[in-house]
Amino acid sequence: MSTHLNGGGATIAVDAMGGDHAPDEIIKGAVEACRRGVKVVLVGQPEALQLKLAEHDGVGIETVDAHDSITMDEPVTQALRRRDSSLRVAANLVAAGDAHAVVSCGNSAAIMAIGLTVWGPLPGIDRPAFGSMLPCKNGDVFILDIGANTTVKADTLVQFAVMGEVFVQLSRGIEAPRIALLSNGSEDSKGTKEVKEANEALRKLPLNFVGNIEGDGVFDGAADVVVCDGFTGNVLLKTGEGVVSTMFDLIRTEISKDFVARIAAALMLPTLGRIRRRVDYEEYGGAPVLGVNKIMINCHGRSRAKAVTNAVLLADRMAREGLVDRIGEALQHDDIEVKRRRRLARALHLRAPSV
Repeated sequence: MSTHLNGGGATIAVDAMGGDHAPDEIIKGAVEACRRGVKVVLVGQPEALQLKLAEHDGVGIETVDAHDSITMDEPVTQALRRRDSSLRVAANLVAAGDAHAVVSCGNSAAIMAIGLTVWGPLPGIDRPAFGSMLPCKNGDVFILDIGANTTVKADTLVQFAVMGEVFVQLSRGIEAPRIALLSNGSEDSKGTKEVKEANEALRKLPLNFVGNIEGDGVFDGAADVVVCDGFTGNVLLKTGEGVVSTMFDLIRTEISKDFVARIAAALMLPTLGRIRRRVDYEEYGGAPVLGVNKIMINCHGRSRAKAVTNAVLLADRMAREGLVDRIGEALQHDDIEVKRRRRLARALHLRAPSV
């Protein structure tokens, strides 16, 4: 089959065997996305797929056989040898032009490695990154990296900043996103050697760089893009998730102790529900892998159907709007003054655009 995008819809290949709740929740989420108008191809073990799809009569989802799968804790070197894994087959569909994006809840390291192996990196990008939206006081903030690269060089942080700028421009319509470096202090003198060097480099670039930011500033909405290494970003993400979960547990516990509090809580249910949805990771679907040459969405390993549906919808929108291609074009041929293009090109070690 061939499904190249020519102004039409996108086809999303879903790794049905990746994640803690595969394939049941993955299939449920894919079915719901299909019902919302997205063309989905489920990739996985044929017997398991057909058995579960039989529970969803009337939904026509194409399947592609993959007789192997990658476990959540499998080493990358071993995962790359699984040529018939559901993740690898899904990536191959995109490489062949038979799909436009991959969604997987599987092994994050394998997702990154297979994306790089099958598709390669975007020109000028040394280390792709996982990016994710986090809720903050006045909207959302885009964080990268959140786990792909535990250690990075200053040049890599600069590349993350440029990718984050372009992604937020295209995905949220913010013309000049505020970009910050996550550090242990707002002063330029704070942070690791790499953060200090990146701070100095970013101040020389024509970006809306607002300097260093501390953890509390992230949730205060002091920046639209926050750049950090994957170790720090993952700790930030998981800490935020843990704090939110703990706070809601404490609220439920305290409400259960007091009759008046239960009455008040009943009146507050719509408000509490809206807050819960804003901080629920499943509402965001998954994390885009920025810097690889195609569209890959990495979902939380424990994602259930709701997260899978939202991840497929995100992948579909990214494919239809050509976000990856536009990021690549913007990195090298941004429609801005030649001087700015050349400075960005030098920062990213690209060949300078011609006048």
